[in-house]
Amino acid sequence: MIVTLVFHLYVQEERLNALIERQRNCERGWIHTVTFSTMVDLQFHSKNALRALDSNSTAAFNLSTVELEWDFLRLLNHLLEAESYLGLDTFNDSVLEMADTGQCIEFLNASRTAFLNGTANVSAVREGLNLIHDFATEWRENGNYPSEELLKANAELQQKCGDLIQKVETL
Repeated sequence: MIVTLVFHLYVQEERLNALIERQRNCERGWIHTVTFSTMVDLQFHSKNALRALDSNSTAAFNLSTVELEWDFLRLLNHLLEAESYLGLDTFNDSVLEMADTGQCIEFLNASRTAFLNGTANVSAVREGLNLIHDFATEWRENGNYPSEELLKANAELQQKCGDLIQKVETL
């Protein structure tokens, strides 16, 4: 009787572990899908912004940079989900900084404002848009997410975008 009860408990534990594993795989699949979709959008909208910059189309540039800002807000959400999935300490400032997308959003806002006012350093704007496009292309094509590598790559991109903000506003 005890052997049967122990065996029954063992089987129930294995079933529960299998259910938890399936749920984790589902969560991982969801994070991968939405992150991939956001990378596609970042790639597309940054390419559109570059084209608008080259053709001096203020309306298209304005729209593309606003869309990019929305893309980065979505990416922030997906990176925070990834941090939670990976079990990282989301109360740690350095962990939160890896998910932050604010520097690229500030770069895009400064670029849009300067471009619309006719005061933009176009080469700095182009450099930042190319950084965003290259980031999105690389991670769309070769991305393994959720991963700490993506979080670290995002932090590097944010630093580079932040470094360009002052250059964008200087002719």
